[in-house]
Amino acid sequence: MLSTFVSFATCALLVSAAPTIIPKYQLQARDTGQIEPGNTPVLGQQPDFAGDVTRCEGYSVDSVTSTSTGGLLASLSLLTECNAYGTDISSLRLSVEYDTPTRLHVHIYDSALHQYQVPDYVLPRPSSTSNGEGAADRSGLKFDYEENPFTFWVTRKEDNAILFDTRPSNIPTYKESTQIQGNYSNYTVLPAHPLVFEDQYLQISSALPTDANIYGLGEVIAGSGYRRNSSATVQTFWARDVGDPVDENMYGVHPMYMEVRWSESCQKLMSHGVFLLNSNGMDTILRDGVIQYRAIGGTLDFYFFSGPAPNDVASQYAQAVGLPQVMPEWSFGFHLCRWGYTSVNDTRTTVRRMRDAGIPLEVQWNDIDWMRAYREFQYDQNFQPAEYKAFVDELHSMNQHYIPIIDAAIGKPTHDIFDVYSRGHELDVWMKNPDGTEYVGAVWPGFTVFPDWFNPNMQTVWTEAFYNFSQVVDFDGIWLDMNEPSSFVDGSATNSTIPIEDTTVVPPNYTPTGPPVDYPEGYWPNTSGLSGNLTIDGRLTYGANGTAPKNEALRRSYTVELPIEKRQTDGYVPKIPYVDEPPYPIRNQAGRLSAKTVSPNATHYGGLEEYNVHNLWGTMEEIATHNMFLELKPGLRPFMVARSTFAGIGRKTAHWLGDNYSTFAYMKRAIQGVLQFNLFAIPMVGPDTCGFNGNSDEELCNRWMQLSAFFPFYRNHNTKLAISQEPYVWDSVRDASIKAINARYALLPYWQTLFAKASQWGEPVIQPLFHQFQSTDYLSIDSQFLVGSSLLVTPVLQPNESSVTGLFPSSDGTFWVDWWTHARLDTSSRNGENITLDLPLGNIGVHIRSGSILLLYDQPEYTITETREGGYSLLVVLDDEGCAEGDAKVDDGYSYPVHEQTCLTFKATSGCLSSCDQGNFNVDQNLKSIVLVGVWNKPGWITLNGHDIDDSQVEYDQTVGRVKIAGVEGDLNNGWELKWA
Repeated sequence: MLSTFVSFATCALLVSAAPTIIPKYQLQARDTGQIEPGNTPVLGQQPDFAGDVTRCEGYSVDSVTSTSTGGLLASLSLLTECNAYGTDISSLRLSVEYDTPTRLHVHIYDSALHQYQVPDYVLPRPSSTSNGEGAADRSGLKFDYEENPFTFWVTRKEDNAILFDTRPSNIPTYKESTQIQGNYSNYTVLPAHPLVFEDQYLQISSALPTDANIYGLGEVIAGSGYRRNSSATVQTFWARDVGDPVDENMYGVHPMYMEVRWSESCQKLMSHGVFLLNSNGMDTILRDGVIQYRAIGGTLDFYFFSGPAPNDVASQYAQAVGLPQVMPEWSFGFHLCRWGYTSVNDTRTTVRRMRDAGIPLEVQWNDIDWMRAYREFQYDQNFQPAEYKAFVDELHSMNQHYIPIIDAAIGKPTHDIFDVYSRGHELDVWMKNPDGTEYVGAVWPGFTVFPDWFNPNMQTVWTEAFYNFSQVVDFDGIWLDMNEPSSFVDGSATNSTIPIEDTTVVPPNYTPTGPPVDYPEGYWPNTSGLSGNLTIDGRLTYGANGTAPKNEALRRSYTVELPIEKRQTDGYVPKIPYVDEPPYPIRNQAGRLSAKTVSPNATHYGGLEEYNVHNLWGTMEEIATHNMFLELKPGLRPFMVARSTFAGIGRKTAHWLGDNYSTFAYMKRAIQGVLQFNLFAIPMVGPDTCGFNGNSDEELCNRWMQLSAFFPFYRNHNTKLAISQEPYVWDSVRDASIKAINARYALLPYWQTLFAKASQWGEPVIQPLFHQFQSTDYLSIDSQFLVGSSLLVTPVLQPNESSVTGLFPSSDGTFWVDWWTHARLDTSSRNGENITLDLPLGNIGVHIRSGSILLLYDQPEYTITETREGGYSLLVVLDDEGCAEGDAKVDDGYSYPVHEQTCLTFKATSGCLSSCDQGNFNVDQNLKSIVLVGVWNKPGWITLNGHDIDDSQVEYDQTVGRVKIAGVEGDLNNGWELKWA
């Protein structure tokens, strides 16, 4: 939940007032007469570093050793002392490894191995498959370099395209700033492009095409959409608790991007990927023709992925950082939560109202209301253990599931005993101040300590706490929030003059003092009332005092905005000279690095400082929680949803898009978020449906409930004191939700198949159009998206509208069939692929790609267990040649790891539909029905494995060319053949 509701005036007493940060890239006229980055010290605490990268000349190559696989190891020496924003490191190493035919690993690091590197236990390094001689020859990538000064470039052999090029002569410089969202546009000054490698400042640049098509570099809500603004972007990597701002740093850190170019030589779109494995604070700047990285520590550990297809890049990245975890089938159901279910009875009443309304509910959640004084693992008086346990057991008896929240910080008691704190204190697992005392911040419980995930005893404390909790609450999943980590005070309370017992600083069990007043654009509660209803006395409430602009830029104004060692092997722990205020202040929109989080000088086990590992904090918690699941629920697929993430953690967790807002703009922005995390190999992702902050209304919630039914993670959640937005509140939302959830539950075998493929090969589940279709026209489209390769979703994203225009690719004879009616979409009009859909409220555009075969559940029911027990159906959409194909991966939906799985392969051609199976999982449920779309003459006969199908089992609709065959009762464990003529 959002912590920015809090405004503690007294918190300023804990630390001195935060100074204004002056970026070193402030424009100043220097003695040279040029406009260059300034050298104004940030706080006057550091030596007067030059603040001028134009003085830096980079490094030269001293010696080179070729490896047996075609890679190289080299030594680099500093050419001229620079000291721009730190102390120069004079001796570097370069390692180049051809890991696989599609992946190249280039690592520039300090010879002394004193700079921090992300350990393997946090992100396991990918293994190399290029053993033996000739790896470089077999690779699709080629590494070249110049010796003095050292520069390098990476070329893709297939089209001879230079993908990454650090030669300054090929990179434009910018000595004037350009306007960007937020503060400090001067960060966009790029006066020179040398390689800079200092203890607290690393810089490297690469040439890009002008107006490059860049995707990734997150987590971010980009004002430009899923495609990044390549001429004016500063992406900061510093995990931050903030309510979904636009073009600012936020919860997660994923320094990976994919670039897409049109290749004239290949006559197709060609894609590649670049990943910088570095956990330190960092800015990445995009301007026309250049990308520049500026990190405040670590090393330059690059992975390059050759593609060339976008899905290839996503898969290659996933295989490098870790394939996504296979998810339990129940997690694909509909989830419901709100901050404000203040008792077991409140929560139980909601579950019953959902059932009475006939809205399928798979998972019920609770926010921090269940906690005593907001302390994790202690029960509020309205969540007494016996009653709490009975409620969760009741859910399980109805085949439903339960997830509670766990916030990151642990309450520090002042007048009582808190067993989790005491146990952690006993084993010495809480983060420390530099003097060795416990670091004390403040979050919802009041004063708090923070788990040190690097301490080997922390896992014991964490698992014990969950074990004790599980004796009362048999949770099915866990929600990890506030794990940037968030703190409401700047600095450690133990370093202040305010006694920790003074609860006026941060009152325990804090509750917002007033309800949010914002509604979606155009809804005027003073005129229309506070209900959020679509109509009052039969009149539309939207736009009662004027309508919202359709222009996205204006809409945003309505929102709140190797002989050589490469790794440390001797236990060396880096010490940061200017840990609180680094000489180069990254563009952290919160201000100081310590703002709203743990200070960078806080220490972990062995003296490791938060400065280096801040961006890993959430990931470390997720690893510990995953390990807890494996111990307490062995053999079951863990399920957790976390806020702060780092590269590669999709192998352990799902993610939700944070504390968004109840506006149409944020509904649309959810699409770019889902696309982004599918690129980051965290495919189980979705927003707070209907919005978290502020009041939703009937129209917005109607549209959003249907949209989110086609996102991987599907949860409705809102903030305390906002009006209720459960889908039963409005009749139209209830009906729209039932329709969308029924479609989702029918499609569950398809979802399971997509996630099985993601966990095996890394292919993204949710994809933009250009992942499947070769056209530059699709590169900026994020108002539509594909689920796998076969479903195209086209939602209405504007208020007060009942139609929407979308792009429906028709290359190579592709056409689209309506999911709801099976009618073929007509793309023969003069507008070609631009088609306007009639979608009145309660409807969403969903179309099936021609030539697709989808395994479905035959009859959606209230829960997934009941739906699964009802057996399967097969939907076949024939192309104009009468052909189609598809596959499905089937397992039990819960076992971990997956040892038993069967792949079903379906193929239709020339009036024959066949199935074959391969695998070791026995599919208990039968195939109940088959639907063929695209049969334009009523069949005279139909046979299954040579036996006639009775006419009473067959229904034919000439208008859409559809044949429905009921009562099939086919065994999916054996091959079969259906014929018709």
